[in-house]
Amino acid sequence: EIPVTLLQHMDWRNSLYGYIGIEDNTLYPLLRPGSFVQIDSHQNKVQPDGWRDEFERPIYFVELRDTYVCSWCEVNGSQLVLLPSAQSGKKARHVRYPGDADVLGRVTAVTMCIAEMRGV
Repeated sequence: EIPVTLLQHMDWRNSLYGYIGIEDNTLYPLLRPGSFVQIDSHQNKVQPDGWRDEFERPIYFVELRDTYVCSWCEVNGSQLVLLPSAQSGKKARHVRYPGDADVLGRVTAVTMCIAEMRGV
């Protein structure tokens, strides 16, 4: 569920928005499944360095041919490496780039639940 007040403040003309699937633990616990993200489509080139830790590292929203993924990324030659968080239990994925992946932009904001609602 997305709060109505959040929808009223969205910049539909200048931003893209994405949804982290309910089964997607790629960046858990930094981005939880079911999160809603704002994407800056002007920042669609993977930044190779310039951050100090995982909180500063850019997160990208990537379109694969059959799905979307929200991940840290590295470009390695003709490969885009999708990097999960250590806590996710997932392995890095390597995809042909740009052949099998398009970086839609950098995630600039997130709305997510941090606890389950009970009794609703």
